Order: sequence, then C-alpha cells, then structure tokens
Amino acid sequence: MNHSARNASPLPWIAVALLAASALLMWWPALQTPFWGDDYVFLHAAHATNAAGAPWWSDFWPSSPPRFWRPLSQEGYWRWVDAALGGSAHAAHIASLVLHVLGTLGVALFAFRLARACRWSHAGRIAAFAGAVYGALTLHLLPVHWAAAANNAMLTLFTTLLLAAWVSARDDATHRLRPLLLASLPVWLALALLSKESAALTPALMLVVAAFVVVRRLDRGELVAWLACVAVVAIWLSLRSRFTANTDASYDLSLGSNVLRNAASFVAWLLNVPREAMRMAVAGERMQGLAWIAATALPMLAAWAIAGWRGRTLLTPLQWWCVAAFAGLAYAPYFLFAWNSYEYYAAIAVILPVIVLARCVAADGVALVVAVLIAVSSWIAVEGTRRLDHPGLIGRAHWAEATLQALERQPVAAPLHVGVADEQRFYAIGQMGLAWRLGLPPEQIRVARECPSSDTCLVIDAYGRWRWRNAAR
Repeated sequence: MNHSARNASPLPWIAVALLAASALLMWWPALQTPFWGDDYVFLHAAHATNAAGAPWWSDFWPSSPPRFWRPLSQEGYWRWVDAALGGSAHAAHIASLVLHVLGTLGVALFAFRLARACRWSHAGRIAAFAGAVYGALTLHLLPVHWAAAANNAMLTLFTTLLLAAWVSARDDATHRLRPLLLASLPVWLALALLSKESAALTPALMLVVAAFVVVRRLDRGELVAWLACVAVVAIWLSLRSRFTANTDASYDLSLGSNVLRNAASFVAWLLNVPREAMRMAVAGERMQGLAWIAATALPMLAAWAIAGWRGRTLLTPLQWWCVAAFAGLAYAPYFLFAWNSYEYYAAIAVILPVIVLARCVAADGVALVVAVLIAVSSWIAVEGTRRLDHPGLIGRAHWAEATLQALERQPVAAPLHVGVADEQRFYAIGQMGLAWRLGLPPEQIRVARECPSSDTCLVIDAYGRWRWRNAAR
C-alpha cells in the first residue's frame, strides 16, 4: 500500500465511531441511576437556600464554612438542579452526561491545538481519537453515575479549554486573537478552581505543556498571562483557607504507606481497573477480584503498549518526560491522601497520555485494534461494577432507592430513630436521604449503631434488610 492510500484509510475514523458509539451505549444506563449519598446532602441544602431566597453570590461568599469550597460545581450547581430541574435525578444525570460530553470535546479541542502546535500530521484524526478514547475510559464511571461528582466534568472542561487557549497562543505569536486567548487563561482557571481544588496545579501543567510543544521560551505576554494564573491560584488559596473547615480525616495528607497504595491505585486507574475490583482483591473475594483486574487491565495495557512501541520515535525524549511529568503533577495531591481514592481523581492526569496515545496510533488501521481493546476493557469494568451489589457503589445506590421507595409507603413519625449495622451501606441513604424522601426535618432523624430502648426505631441490618422495632413497654 502506498503512502497516499494509507493516509486515505477510513479505519481510524471507523475506530473513532466505534469508540464513540461504545461510550454512548456504555454510559446511557447511568441516566436511570437514582440519587444517592452526597446527592441528598447537596439537594437538601440547595432547596433550603432557594426557599430562603438567598442571592446567587452567597454561594461564592458563604457565611458558614463548608467542607469544600466549590461554589460553581456544588452549591451553585445544585441550586440550579433544584430550581431548574425540579430536583429530578433523571434530569440531573442527563446534565452529568452532557457535562461529560463537553469535557470530552474539550480534550479533543486541546488535542487538536496541540497537534497543530507540534506540527503533527492528521491533527483532526488525533483530536477525534483522543476525545473518543477519553470519553470511553472508566475514569468517568462515577461522574456519570453520581450527580455529586459533576464537578469533575466541569474541571475537565475548564482545564482543557485553558490548555487549548495556552497552546494556541504559543503556536502563533502574531495571531490577532492571541491577546484574547492569553486574557482568557485566568478566567478559565478561576472557573476550574471554583469547580475543584486540584485545579491549583494548572500553572505547573501549563509549563509542562509549554515544554512539550518546544516552540520557544515564554515571551512577555505569555509570562504575564502565566503569572496572572499564579496570582489567581494565590487568591483562591487565601479565600479557601478563610471559607472552608475540612475535618474529614479521609482527606488528610500524609507520608507513609498511603503513598504506595495511592500510587498503585493510580496505575490501576490508567489501566481502566475499577475501584470495586481493587477493593474486592484486597478485602473481598480475592481470586474473583484479581480475575476482574486482569480482564480490564490486560486489554488496556496492550493498548498502551502498542501506542508506546509505535510512538517510540514519534516523540522526543523530552516529550516523553513531559507526559510522565504531566500525569504525575496532575495526580500529585492524591498520592498523599490518607484514605479515599477514586478513578476520577486521574481525569486530568490522563489527558496528555491519551493525546499521545492518539498521536501514536491514529494514522492508520492499528487505531481500530486499539479502539477495540479499550472498548472491551471499559465494558468489562463498567458492567462488572453495575452488576456488583454491596459494597459496589452503584449497587448501593439502587439498594438505597428501593429501600426509600418502600419507606415512603410507610407511616413515619418524627423523631425517627435509625439503627444502622453497616454505616458504609447506609451512606447511600444517609440522614439527608431520609429527610428528603420522607419529608422530615434532618434534626428529627437520629442515626446510631444501636437503637435506643425507649423509642420506636428503624433497624437496617448488615445485609440491607430493614424492619421496625417497637419501643419497649
């Protein structure tokens, strides 16, 4: 096959279509996910704030310190879900899926601008394939199944728009839109910071991307724009320290065995391994967990290996180091987390590696092989997670919905005492879930390990079965 015929091959575009269709079918069932966990916390707070007629800016300047200061993606977003979407879980998950698509398009835009800046051929194919791969990765399992995680898609969208503007401004120093592109950088960064804290690392990622492109040193305009971004981060850090009161030990930063555990988790996220498979292998049915890990990781590892082998001469050594630096810096805070680790923490870290993967395979038919491998890996991970009951997160969400629907048909009086044998399972309902669905004031719901002896109590055992225990006479 001659060079021109090879360039005309439709196989890369078939690969893009395959991945896009696979991702759409894979995430479509998420629209039927009920609210669960923190969803009820945010929904209850948003409804109370809207009912009180509080101005929109009050979310950005809170009078009482929240655990996280994310006024755009949490407080403000949930007020919109309550007011505009009527507190509908189905509508909220449609919004989550739309945000995921927008974030995926942001990755494609950044990939296109990066390909143009690096003078790569097939920039359109690279952009389309990078976006399709990113959209199909199981890093997005929770953000599309858990309305409270919509902040992650917002972070991806604003970060990729910033990086695309940054690369575009560096690509052509004489372009008439360049001042506008540079001026937009602090704006995109502010929006990202108001969505999620990890955006504070974006100025460092901007320098890594600048080194990857290797156009030239920063000129005066770029340096001013970059320093403006650093100033935005400094202002945000000052405001965050004033507004937040984070007392959750799960988010403490420490140096110890947690670093190795989180590093292993990071490798797992890059290989499409779902969190539930990791938990099963460590604390559950070990052999089944290891088999699940292998079934998801091996196809993804093969995809990365094919891209790495084909691309060993397509990138310079400096660019390969930049890929590693980008991934490591973007995930840096999560290496230190004391406990919590979720796939979507790697959503920013994986962006440049995915674009490089697309660069290495998007020129010809091998893209179809890589697309099939990624699709198989993702489907095994997602469907396995969906079918997993407790302690699976999505399984708990559906258990919570079934339990709440049954309780809604019962006469429930306040105060409501609840005895919970498994707090991890009960998290899917929580005090706020009971308050929202049963129409009770939160302060009238008292949750404890054991029921008090003097009052009627709702007992939820370790298997999720519930019953009423009458007061002692």
